[in-house]
Amino acid sequence: MAVVLKEDYQRALDEQKQEVRELVMAGLEQIKEGKTKDFNTVCDRLEKKYRDEAISN
Repeated sequence: MAVVLKEDYQRALDEQKQEVRELVMAGLEQIKEGKTKDFNTVCDRLEKKYRDEAISN
């Protein structure tokens, strides 16, 4: 049972890491396109999104 939970946890963690990478890359693309001139603005948006998002197990 513990092995299954550990695998589920690791899979969820890996998916979250991938999502964060994709969001950061999207933010960098916005900067390159001139839609956002300040990287801090992008980071603030990401931080707000994840702070407000419900934590799931």
